[in-house]
Amino acid sequence: MMARTILPSPDFNCTAPECIYKAGVRPYRKGSFRLSAETIGPKFVVHNYGHGGAGITMSWGCADAVVKIVGQHAAPGTRVAVVGAGVMGLTAATLLTKDYTVSIYADRLSGTTSDVAGGQWAPSVVEFDQSNAAAKQQFEDILRVAYRMHEQRIGQNFGVSYRTNYTKKLSATFDKVPKDIIPAPDDYPQLPFAKLKSKGYGYKTLLVEPPVFLTRLRADLRTAGVVPQHKVFGSAADVTNLAEPTIINCTGHGAGVLFHDKDIVPIKGQLVLLKAQPGLDYLYSTDQTYVFPRSDHVVVGGSYECGVDDENPVPSMCEHIRKMAEDVFAGLAFTTADDRPWLMRNK
Repeated sequence: MMARTILPSPDFNCTAPECIYKAGVRPYRKGSFRLSAETIGPKFVVHNYGHGGAGITMSWGCADAVVKIVGQHAAPGTRVAVVGAGVMGLTAATLLTKDYTVSIYADRLSGTTSDVAGGQWAPSVVEFDQSNAAAKQQFEDILRVAYRMHEQRIGQNFGVSYRTNYTKKLSATFDKVPKDIIPAPDDYPQLPFAKLKSKGYGYKTLLVEPPVFLTRLRADLRTAGVVPQHKVFGSAADVTNLAEPTIINCTGHGAGVLFHDKDIVPIKGQLVLLKAQPGLDYLYSTDQTYVFPRSDHVVVGGSYECGVDDENPVPSMCEHIRKMAEDVFAGLAFTTADDRPWLMRNK
């Protein structure tokens, strides 16, 4: 019998300055993300927002869809304005620069929600109309394109790598993904950690490290002559008053105010960034706890505050999140878990 492989557990010690608390606001949209076009006065506007916690996951797929929509309306060389400089805006701009003259405008050029993301490739905290066959097909096509385009960048300094996500339970998030992208998980009679005694599963997915990925996108756009410009938008009129005839609205949570979209709901997520631990090359997530080792930090999360758009971390919540993860890897699964409304229910 072969010896059971044991993977190293994270060091959950939280000591400044190597331990940082962060918070971000997921741009969730009830019912479905929005990827559609409309004409507003003389402007052709493509909306691309509301992806919740799946922005980096879906980014290239949505960008590809945006290019196809624009291609049906605008001739090559047309000036296109991308509004928003998070991952949706940056990837859309990257693909559009091949055929169009692109400008990016945003009130936040760095420190976006995308910059605070964990980075696992998984369509979490995002909805689509599962009863609608066309909507389901669109969602799955976006995932296929997005995964393949991320995968093509492995080893190209985009911060993308293959990872296995270990879980105690079957994942509702991965179950939404077609099996030709993420196959059925491997079964483990016992998870491969020293003190995690439960059975579990291993999903083959990707890690996309936001600090590396977003830095590379911004650098490549600068090389292509696309330098994002700071601009504050207070209304849809501010957006449609831009000089460009074609506009890509990637404003995320901001679209709720700008375009009076009542389906936009902020969902705050808090993170603990532990010191980097190069020996960890896996992901872990189950229920209220997720742990994503990256090259810059080990990211620990598990909060879900619906309707909260405050980006300031709450130290007591962050410490609770960290302690839950520490307990899980110590074999004390969920001894600190409870019914606090702000805890995530299923990553």
